[in-house]
Amino acid sequence: MSDFNRSIRENTGLRLMVLFVSFCVLLSLASVIFLLLSKCESIGERNALLMSSAIQCVLAFCLPAMFCGIFASRKPVEWLGLATPLRLKSIIGVLILYVLVLPAMNQLIAWNASIHLPDWASGIEASLREMEDAAGDTTNKILSFTGIGGMLATIGVVGLLTGFSEELFFRGALQKVFSQSRMSEWLAIWGAAFIFSAVHFQFFGFLPRLLMGAMFGYLYVWSKSLWLPIFAHALNNSVVVATSHTLGNALEGEAVVEGSKGLGIDSFGIASDGEIPWAAIASAIATAIFLYRFKGYFFCGRRTVD
Repeated sequence: MSDFNRSIRENTGLRLMVLFVSFCVLLSLASVIFLLLSKCESIGERNALLMSSAIQCVLAFCLPAMFCGIFASRKPVEWLGLATPLRLKSIIGVLILYVLVLPAMNQLIAWNASIHLPDWASGIEASLREMEDAAGDTTNKILSFTGIGGMLATIGVVGLLTGFSEELFFRGALQKVFSQSRMSEWLAIWGAAFIFSAVHFQFFGFLPRLLMGAMFGYLYVWSKSLWLPIFAHALNNSVVVATSHTLGNALEGEAVVEGSKGLGIDSFGIASDGEIPWAAIASAIATAIFLYRFKGYFFCGRRTVD
């Protein structure tokens, strides 16, 4: 076993094989569990989806990342970036960054969603939009909770567990494998971000998710702590869950409910058709200035031992 571990530590291909083979096998197992849960009428469709999401997080993302860490290093916790604690000023920095970048990110999401392929690719576009609608329907079902208990359970799975598991897999394991190969650091960040966005199979949300993944990657590189991108990822997802709950309660029973999708935090700063997106432009400039001026103060930490 020691010779096998040593060969994996020295071979990027073997590390990737451990990561992705275990991912595919355990994702298949999670899919089987979902089918079994969906047949239990007593559980309910939403609860089955929420439970399946939690199981998928653990099986398809957490376990493969941990397997990769165990095989790649004698200190897997440090190798995955979990040994470096999260600093208070880094949390404050992420909160500031989230507020600053929100209008620009919302505008990018709107632009990406409105992309139309050429006429010769209309069939491909129709298929991609069907996949997008199916993913949206699943998300809406998961977010169709009632009460504080339902919101907390959804935040626990969609916000905290998803944020932790995806960052453990894509930044802690995949980006780390890339960065310890012959890839440059920036290529490792963007390569992991590209795969992170691609595996969601949502073409009309690809660009904003790509940039979000890259930002998580840079936060990891700057801070040397995986807990910082985990916090940022969990924050983003939790805000979506909480605002969907609040907005739903505020609009319940009103005639505008059907058209309320653009009334939440996801519409903040979006310009109307034909207007110059001044809010998004100001947001992008403010974000760039903040990172240029304060990146070192809020995010940069001490380097850990690989």
